[in-house]
Amino acid sequence: MLEKLAGRLTWERTGDGIRVVIPAQLGWVVAFLCVWLVGWSIGGWNVLNNTLESANPPLFDMVWLVGWLLGEVTVIAIIIWSLSGRSTLVLDKCSLEITRRVVGIRLDTRVFRTANVRNLRYIPATTSGKSSRQSQIRFEADDKSCGFASGITDNEAFALIDKMLEVYPFPKERALGYLDLSS
Repeated sequence: MLEKLAGRLTWERTGDGIRVVIPAQLGWVVAFLCVWLVGWSIGGWNVLNNTLESANPPLFDMVWLVGWLLGEVTVIAIIIWSLSGRSTLVLDKCSLEITRRVVGIRLDTRVFRTANVRNLRYIPATTSGKSSRQSQIRFEADDKSCGFASGITDNEAFALIDKMLEVYPFPKERALGYLDLSS
């Protein structure tokens, strides 16, 4: 049975490991995108109706409609992920498995041998100038840098990492202790 871990995270013990459910972050951006989608849809339908009524539609309208459709699909996908997306982490002494689902449909599953996972760490969100980066948990495995739990809060990240370290003592390279993330 799932219990609350911290914030939105829930977890349960599974034999010699844990299973943690991490719902997608639901924030003000989703509300903004819903309002934006209504306006974008109204504008697109007006151009679409004018284009369909025209015997010889301008090329600009056709190109605009392709961009409009791509915008619609992208924003709808973001909204659906934010409302129903979730990642599930299953960790035991042998493997670390991360599965992403949206509307209950599995999008992908990544499985790593626990012995190959190292440098488990929390990367806080940053905003500098015009760029920003969402927070996430990262690690190295099989000579690749991997991340999960985008948008996780500090409290959720620390609780999740503590719970993961109870299952397996992930090694950390000493040089990471000298990494300054303040800039």
